[in-house]
Amino acid sequence: MSVNASTTVKAPLETVLKTFVDEAFVRHVSDRAGTQLESFEVSGDTNTAFTVTTVRTMSADKLPDVVQKFVKGAVKLNQVDTYDAPAADGSRNARTEIKAHGLPVGANATQTLKPTGEETVIDVAGDVVANIPLVGKKIASAAEPYIGKALTLQARAAESWIAKH
Repeated sequence: MSVNASTTVKAPLETVLKTFVDEAFVRHVSDRAGTQLESFEVSGDTNTAFTVTTVRTMSADKLPDVVQKFVKGAVKLNQVDTYDAPAADGSRNARTEIKAHGLPVGANATQTLKPTGEETVIDVAGDVVANIPLVGKKIASAAEPYIGKALTLQARAAESWIAKH
């Protein structure tokens, strides 16, 4: 199932990117989303191409109803964001891959951060995949709204975080 979402953060791209790679911020957003941050690692220089690996645990009760019957207790989510070096206009592209441990469910997306003066536009386009016979499409469809909600939560939390820090 395809996912497309867009939001604007009221801060320059460099500030938004610095926030997105701050472990304290990622922990804050994870807490607000009802997940537990297990690990967070930035590999490479954030001024060029780099990778961010985030592992979170989400309790089954936070998952869509159709998924809950496949999860006992909690699910571990592994997210890898691979950022390209900045383009000539300062924009950044990131490829995101999310895998749910123990479930044939995941997502792949492309995230584009575009500077627009003192704001940053974030566009996400991707696919949710659930390779479970008979219910895979239903699971992928149920997961779609969570992607948009997660992006909105991250953007609003980033604005608040930046204002305080």
